Amino acid sequence: MGFVKFPMPTEEAALYIEAALQVEVEKRGRTFGDSDELQGHIVQIARMFTEPTTKFGILLCGGVGNGKSSMMYALQNLIKSLKIPLNGNTTFDTWGMRVESAKFIYNQVKVDSQEYRQIQNANMLGIDDLGEEEPTLMNYGNRVTPVIDLISYRYCRMLFTMVTTNLTPAQIRSTYGDRIADRFNEMMLILPYRNPSFRTPQPNASQHQ
Repeated sequence: MGFVKFPMPTEEAALYIEAALQVEVEKRGRTFGDSDELQGHIVQIARMFTEPTTKFGILLCGGVGNGKSSMMYALQNLIKSLKIPLNGNTTFDTWGMRVESAKFIYNQVKVDSQEYRQIQNANMLGIDDLGEEEPTLMNYGNRVTPVIDLISYRYCRMLFTMVTTNLTPAQIRSTYGDRIADRFNEMMLILPYRNPSFRTPQPNASQHQ
């Protein structure tokens, strides 16, 4: 198991994550809005990237439009900007997190199997909008579950995986089964997003996607 660790204390990492999130939100034409829940999420993510942990993934789950994807892309940009050497190689390779939608991953099994394998083996991977894809497809007469197979593959190899979904943990269990739900509980820091959508302007309230 291994994934990027930020070369800074937890408190400083939290400030970096918050700043990256603010940039991501404002890039999308919205106003960054803080909350106790968001600050709690930032601190827990900062600890994961700076302190010892048995977890090797993050699950952001909850309602629509309340900042889950923005957090994923903020972390992707932050990891890229820090340019931390991958496996000690200071010449070429640095840590990065590839981000793809669950629908895109689902389609690659038929469209480009080599691309699917590359996604499967990415050193860090973000899967956006789990639950938007169809659960199964027929491929050369075989019924396959591309996204779940990919997550199971990464679980077995302890590869860092970040997931956003509008499903609740209970809905994940009912949709994907006990096996995947239990693996999520084991491998991932689970952060529920309970705030309402920030895509619709609220009276006397800040906006935050």
